[in-house]
Order: sequence, then C-alpha cells, then structure tokens
Amino acid sequence: MGTSKKVLFSNVEQVKLYRDKIVSITEKHMSDLLTNGSGMEFLRKIKFTQSGYDPLFQHETNFIEQVNQTFTYLVCLEAVEYLLKEHPTKRFNVCFGTEAGHDVESEDGSVICECFAATAPDSNGKLEKDCIKVHSNKVAEHKYVIFYASTNKQVHVENLRKKYCDVTIRALNSI
Repeated sequence: MGTSKKVLFSNVEQVKLYRDKIVSITEKHMSDLLTNGSGMEFLRKIKFTQSGYDPLFQHETNFIEQVNQTFTYLVCLEAVEYLLKEHPTKRFNVCFGTEAGHDVESEDGSVICECFAATAPDSNGKLEKDCIKVHSNKVAEHKYVIFYASTNKQVHVENLRKKYCDVTIRALNSI
C-alpha cells in the first residue's frame, strides 16, 4: 500500500503554503536538470530516466508525470482556495493521488469537485467525463469541475454547462 496523498485544507493560508512549496521545489529541480549537460543529454534524461520529481510528495518520477502532476496539483489548489471562499464553513480534502473519490471533497461530502489541466477542455473528453462523474453523485449538494486549459473552447464549455445544469464548470485563466 502506498502513502495516502489526501490532505485536509481548512484555510487559504494553508493553500498558499502548498502552492509556494510546489513552485519552489519545481523551480529548483528544473534548474538543476537544465544546467547539467547538453540539450541531447537533457532529452535523453527525460526520456529514459526517472528525471522528474514530485514536488509535494518528494520522490523521483517520470518527467512527463511530473509535468502532468504539477499542473494538476496547482489546479486542485486553485479549486480548494475558491471552494473555501464559496463555502467558508467547510473544510476540504484534496486527493493529490489516484485514490478513488473526488479530487476535492468537503468533509461532509456536500461539496465535490473534479480538477484537471489540459491543452483544451475537450482533450480526451476530459471535461465531459468529469461533468458526468460529479453529476452522477446523488449526495452532494454542490458539484464543480474546475480546470485550466491553454486553448479556450468556449462553445464546448457552454454546451456542457447547458447539459449538466447542476454542475458549476469553472475555467481558470491562469495557474
């Protein structure tokens, strides 16, 4: 069994500490990776070795996994900060790993949220899959999907908002 990657958040200050930790560790690791060797050596490292580093749980990982996880972590932190402001009496568990359940969930299960970072909201059908996941939960009173995508596909997002009226879909402008 692996270590649980679930963290309970009670306030925005705690969120900021986690965000700062992710950014500072990532900056240091990337600086070390980029300054050692040639361009080809860099590509060889990221392709064939565990050259990535998980900035929250501090272990080596595949480089592409580091990229994906880092941005997903940042979206989850943006989401929990938003949810703490929207639901100030709640505390939220954030699941930073691949455990079953929702990415962000209030302790009482009344607020749930799925989070992701992608090139576009329709990449691999991710936005709709997450909408379906939270929509199908019959217990939660408040359902969210919060994401960051570098390509804006507003028509796609609006169509899903209409289709899943009980789900608040929130696109982040930056992470």
